[in-house]
Amino acid sequence: MRGCLIPLLCLLAGLAQAQTPAWYLTPFAGYASGLDFDGQDDTPGLHAKATGLWGLALGRQTDDPGSMELLFSQQVSRLSPAQPDRLTLRYLHFAGALNADTWLKPYVSAGAGLTQFQAYQSKLRPSLALAVGIQPHLARQLALRAELRGYGTLIDDDSQFLCDPQQCGLRIQGELLTQLQANLGLTLFF
Repeated sequence: MRGCLIPLLCLLAGLAQAQTPAWYLTPFAGYASGLDFDGQDDTPGLHAKATGLWGLALGRQTDDPGSMELLFSQQVSRLSPAQPDRLTLRYLHFAGALNADTWLKPYVSAGAGLTQFQAYQSKLRPSLALAVGIQPHLARQLALRAELRGYGTLIDDDSQFLCDPQQCGLRIQGELLTQLQANLGLTLFF
């Protein structure tokens, strides 16, 4: 009887480990800071207002205490002074995270990917991201996710940007455009 018990325990431990959810999906909503664009010559600068956003993260937990994920977020903002068009910002990033094994499951994350700016025209630029957050489990396969995520989009120095059909009067001075997001979502593990 004792000889059967040890293989049975090993089998049950293997099954329990195999049933541990490894993939996850996180829909989230948040709020993103505004962006400032300098005017060129006699044109006034524009400001993209701070607005809400939505996003989705698809990831996989790793053997180490962490995860890897593909993250998408989108924000639509009005341009001021009043403009006939809106600015849509989309981020698509591949990120890795390190998690602490406590009840709150705090984590730090870093990622790289692309930012798309779309107003009068569309531009893609490379970007980087850093995030800190918590992801406490509400149930075995459900967790709350709250984070602060900062993006840095690489821009050509003094590049013309967001050109309307009549003129190209906006530019970004410098080489990095930054934005901060506060996000809240629910993570489903499967």
